[in-house]
Amino acid sequence: MLKSHPKALTQCEPPSLDWSRPGTPAATDFDDIYFSVDGGTEETRTVFLGGCGLPDGWAGKMLYTIGELGFGSGLNFLTTWQMWEQASPHICAKTARLHFISIEKHPFSAAQLEQALNAWPELSDYAAQLISAWPERVKGFHRLHFGRVTLTLIHDDIANALEALDAQVDAWFLDGFSPKKNPHMWSTNIMTKLASLSADGARLATFTVAGSVRQALSEAGFQTEKKTGFGRKRHRLEARFIPAHKPAKPQRSKPSLIPTIIGTGIGGASLARAFMRRGIKPRIVSRGNKHAASGNAAALVKPRFDLQDRPESRFYLASYLYALQAYGKTDAILSHGVTQFPKTENEFTRFVKLAAQAALPLTHFHLNNDILSLPQSLTVSPQKLIAAFTQKLEITTETISHLDEIDGPVFAAMGYGIKSIFNSGLPKLRFSRGQISWAKAADNIKTPMSYGGYVIPFDNKCLIGATHDAVCGDAPYVVKPEDDRRNFEAFSNIMRYDLTPDLSEPSRASIRVTTPDTLPMILTPKPNQYILTGLGSRGFVFAPLLAEAIVSHWLGEPLPIEKKVWARFGPR
Repeated sequence: MLKSHPKALTQCEPPSLDWSRPGTPAATDFDDIYFSVDGGTEETRTVFLGGCGLPDGWAGKMLYTIGELGFGSGLNFLTTWQMWEQASPHICAKTARLHFISIEKHPFSAAQLEQALNAWPELSDYAAQLISAWPERVKGFHRLHFGRVTLTLIHDDIANALEALDAQVDAWFLDGFSPKKNPHMWSTNIMTKLASLSADGARLATFTVAGSVRQALSEAGFQTEKKTGFGRKRHRLEARFIPAHKPAKPQRSKPSLIPTIIGTGIGGASLARAFMRRGIKPRIVSRGNKHAASGNAAALVKPRFDLQDRPESRFYLASYLYALQAYGKTDAILSHGVTQFPKTENEFTRFVKLAAQAALPLTHFHLNNDILSLPQSLTVSPQKLIAAFTQKLEITTETISHLDEIDGPVFAAMGYGIKSIFNSGLPKLRFSRGQISWAKAADNIKTPMSYGGYVIPFDNKCLIGATHDAVCGDAPYVVKPEDDRRNFEAFSNIMRYDLTPDLSEPSRASIRVTTPDTLPMILTPKPNQYILTGLGSRGFVFAPLLAEAIVSHWLGEPLPIEKKVWARFGPR
C-alpha cells in the first residue's frame, strides 16, 4: 500500500465574496448570503437567540456554552455578546461566564470583517475588539477573551473541528449555508457529533426546516419543532437534545476549594492569570529557586514552525498568537520584531518552504533575501510579565517535597525542581544547562536576532545566548568562562563578525527541561493535581495557552486546544 504524503500546513482558504448584493455579502462558491437582507441582527435575535430561549436561559447559570456552525462575519457572536452584557446583572450573575465556540472553514480577513460589520454601528465597540484580536486565516483553535465572554474560533472543516473539540454545549446555532448548497454540514454524521457534545436538554436553533435536517436531528436525539420564520422565510426550526439511552452528564460547578499554584516562573504566573480571569484567586507558593530561566533579563516570543499539518503544529502557531494577545496587555514588551538567520543551507531551504506554505500571514512572517523576518515577534521582560500576571496575589515561600503535602487542588509549573517532587516514577525528561552572556552594544544590532543562538539588544548592552549542555555535577548554576566564549563564537560563526564581551554584567546559568519528543508535558498524578513541565526554551510562547487549557480542563470548560493535543501532552 502506498503511503500518503504528509499534508502541508497552510492557512485556510479564503472565502470567495461578492459585495455587490445589497444588504449582505454573499459567498460565490455556495451561491448563498451570509445574513438576511431583512435585518441581520434581528434575524440573530429571533432565529438563534430566541430560538434557544435566550436570554432567559442564562438565568442561574455560572457557565453557559454556545456552539456555532458557521462564524461568517461574526454577526451572531457580536449580537450574542451584546445581549449577554445587556442581560447582566438582571439575568446573569456578575461572575457568570459565556463561552462561544464557532467553526469556520473559510475565515474572513480582518479587513473583510470590518467591511461587513460596518453596516451595524450599534455593534461597533464589540466589532473593534474582535477585529483587533482576529487571528486571520491561521488554521486550528484560537481562544480570544473579552471580559466574561470567551470566544473559541476553530478554523477548519466542520467534521475535523467537531472531532477535535472537547466541550459540553448548552445551545447550538446552526448557521451554515443552506442544506442544498452545503449538504456536508447538515448530514446525519454531523448532527450525531453535535449530540455527543451536547449537555442534556441542550437547545438548538436554525433558519432551515428542510426535511433532511429534521430527520438527521431526530436520529441524533433532538426533538424538533417548526416555528414561525423570520423575514421572507415561512418557518424556522427549534430543537432540544433529549437522549433516550445516554447517562446523565455531571453538572458543572465552580469548585469551592482554593487552588494552590507551585512555581513563580512564567508557567505558574500564566496559571495565576487563567484563574484570576475567572474570578478565582489562587494561592501561590514559591519553592525559592532563583535560577529558573524566567529569571533572565529578557526573553524572545517567536513562533515555532512545522512544515506538516499536525495537531501539535497548529498548537505551536495558536500558542504564539495567544501569547502575543496576553503579553500585549502588559507593560512587559521591550521591543517588536525578530530576525532569524539560517544556520545551514538545509535550514535556508526549509525557510523557503515555510515562506511558500505561509501558515502565518505576511504580517507575522516573511522571507527577506536569505533571512526570516518576524515583525510581530516580541522581546519581553520576564520579571515584568510575571509581576503583571500575579499582581494582587500573595506569594509565600515553602519547602515542598511532595504534592500530597498541599491541601486541596494543586497546580505545579516546574522545571528542574520536578526531580525533588517525584521521589520515584519521574517521567522521562531531559535536563539541559544553558548559560547567557553579555556583550557591549553594537551599532549594527538594532533588533533581536536568532541563529540557533540569539542576541538581544537590551539596556545599552546585548544579551547573548545560550549554550546547550547536559546537566552534570552538583553545581549546575555556576557560571563557566568557557561557556561565555562559546556563546560569542557561535555568534561570530554565523554572523561573520565579533561582539565585545561586557564584563559589567554577570553571566547567568539556568536549566531547561524538555521531553524526548520536545513537546510540553501535562501530568495528572492524582485527581486535582496538575503538573506543567517540559517547556524547554519555548516557555514564554507555550505557557499562557497551556495554562488556559489546564484551568479549563479542571473547571469543565471547553478546551482551547484539540483533544489530540491534550492527549499528546499528557504522560507518554
